[in-house]
Amino acid sequence: MWILTLLLAVTPQAFAGEVPVQLLGEDTAIEEIVSQSVSHASADVSGKGSSMQLTYSAQEPLSVFISLRKSNGSFSPFETLQTVLPVGTRQEVTIDLTRSPAWSPSHHSYRLYFFSEASAGAEFHDIEFIDEGLMATLSAAVNHITMKQPYSPASYHRLPGYTVLGIPVTPVIGWLLIFVVIVLAAKKRVDVIIPLIVVVVLIAQARFSIDAIRLSIDHSKEWLMNKTYSTAGSLPKIANKLNQEGAKNVYLCHTGTTYAKKLLQYHSYPALVVEDNPDYIVVHKSTDWDLNRNNLRCGDDTFKVDLIEEYSDGSTLFAIQS
Repeated sequence: MWILTLLLAVTPQAFAGEVPVQLLGEDTAIEEIVSQSVSHASADVSGKGSSMQLTYSAQEPLSVFISLRKSNGSFSPFETLQTVLPVGTRQEVTIDLTRSPAWSPSHHSYRLYFFSEASAGAEFHDIEFIDEGLMATLSAAVNHITMKQPYSPASYHRLPGYTVLGIPVTPVIGWLLIFVVIVLAAKKRVDVIIPLIVVVVLIAQARFSIDAIRLSIDHSKEWLMNKTYSTAGSLPKIANKLNQEGAKNVYLCHTGTTYAKKLLQYHSYPALVVEDNPDYIVVHKSTDWDLNRNNLRCGDDTFKVDLIEEYSDGSTLFAIQS
């Protein structure tokens, strides 16, 4: 069983090493982390500071997700941090909370999710928030405005927008621009208003264009080299192969949201993604399947199959044996 102990007393602390922290992104295999964990737990903590110092004991590395909770208790995956805590007894580590665009110098509530491959889990001795002052805040602000926009299935239509110290940038720019325009109009400097609006819009769009171009280059390289596309992986290529094969009914073996099913249905039309009587099987990012000779199991379903093609992201296409 998981043992989670948070002591209220602050014990003397030695130097704590900082662990690498990153935002949850398209490359984070959340389902795989959850499925491989033997024990897991969550804890709610709150405090004010630019970093969090943990003192704990663990027999196996701990995967940790750190979500900044909003006032209504919700949180955004785009603002959630991920790190791995190393093995150790009374190990001390520091986590940089400013890596999240939702972080600000004010008091925050956090939800921590822990995943371990050890049945004994881990024991936590102390959690302490460290406030590094004005320089840490200024550094965080610069880091937030230069962060690459997160990319997800929703990003096919729009990027979520920039946030600095927990404040959305676009509304702030909009209201400031309105205020300045009103002041200029009151001072009868109408000739300056149009150039000012154009310059502000161009600067804002230039920042967005940097990320748009960067994402386009990354995705183009990925498609040319691996025939995969971001969160879609090999699904577009698999759908093309299904069309070549004349597939009519396709079974998708997948762990996660319905995004993969909808995407495969879109690209493989007129073939249908079905639950029963398929003629082809697609295995894509599944954590609950295995293949024994020609016997494929996905969850509680079993099929007699022949291998058609394997793909660079680990996906596999099978045909049902006649």
